[in-house]
Amino acid sequence: MTLRLHSFDFLRAACALMVLAGHLCTEMGIAPNRILLGATSFGTEAVVGFFVLSGCLISMQDYGSRANYLRARLVRIVPNYYVMLIFSAVAMLAFGVAFPASNLVANALFLQTLDWSPANPLNWYAQSWSLSYEIWYYIGFLAILAWPRLLLPLFVASLGVGIALYFTPKPPDAVNALLRAFAFFSIWLSGVLVTWLVRRGHGVSIETGAFMMAVGFCLSREPFSSPAKFDFGLLFNFGIGFAFLVWALVTQAMPGVSRVHHFNLVVRAVISAVVLTGLWRWSDSFLEMKEVMTALVVAFAVLPGRMVRIVTVLVRPLLPFMTYVGGLSYALYLVHYPVLHVLYQAHPFTPVVNALIVLLLSFAIAHLLDYGMQPRIVAAVRGRKHA
Repeated sequence: MTLRLHSFDFLRAACALMVLAGHLCTEMGIAPNRILLGATSFGTEAVVGFFVLSGCLISMQDYGSRANYLRARLVRIVPNYYVMLIFSAVAMLAFGVAFPASNLVANALFLQTLDWSPANPLNWYAQSWSLSYEIWYYIGFLAILAWPRLLLPLFVASLGVGIALYFTPKPPDAVNALLRAFAFFSIWLSGVLVTWLVRRGHGVSIETGAFMMAVGFCLSREPFSSPAKFDFGLLFNFGIGFAFLVWALVTQAMPGVSRVHHFNLVVRAVISAVVLTGLWRWSDSFLEMKEVMTALVVAFAVLPGRMVRIVTVLVRPLLPFMTYVGGLSYALYLVHYPVLHVLYQAHPFTPVVNALIVLLLSFAIAHLLDYGMQPRIVAAVRGRKHA
């Protein structure tokens, strides 16, 4: 199955813009109010969304051979990645921001992690931690291509590792970094499971997918550990909600799906009651966030069809712009953080003006990379392949 979904472009754009908004709000010296802080607080969850989309999209494609698969993935990831790695390192040196050589080597070899200081990402390239995970998940997917029956065991094993980390003593940092990276593999594999289910004739209704996405947003405010930002359970629960939405969108695009599953009102009510009880009992989110999450879950539980229609009407005018942003979402994700730090260090204007400059520069550079440089690299690789 090879499929291009414009709805996926929209989701990629939404994830990239959420990461960008979160960093601009929290790291540019802007004093956010509680509403703005809450609205832009889903940056790490947006990275989880990228993981789910990546697993789903990659498993949809027919690459013909494992060599073609690796070539396509590396051509997509590596050029932009190294351009911005070099930019980040040079900019840090230019502003007198020192960094250990081990960090640069780790970044260059896609070994960086947030959990082991000798291999931390460069400070101005911190978002690259997710790219190191992606590369290793691409390699892990080779095993699934060779032995498809490994999908479920790998999913169960990686999820089991994530859960076990809550109940076992913390291992040495290097081991902990490897275990957490493997645990997050379960989130990436949830996207692969979507493709696996659709290929076997199992779909899910758009109402159910939208409801579960609302549940995922709510669960993202219910951490199992502190600090909550990279809490595995929180992010896995959000990822499952996101995966349900992706599953529903793929189902819509594949009219031949024979069994479309739908949660009825009773099932939605039970799930909502459990999730909202956890939100109000254990979440440390401020009151306004709890109220918004509660209203979101209740609305999609009681009137899922109407809510889907309302959202569809609201987002339709945004589709051309979001499709454009979806096309450069990867470059935008790489570009914005080092550019942000350059403007923060230089601070030529007020924080709000600097943030606007970061926004404009990030889009301009991302456009040059994804719509300028990237097509030429792809054409050159294809030319050498057929020469």
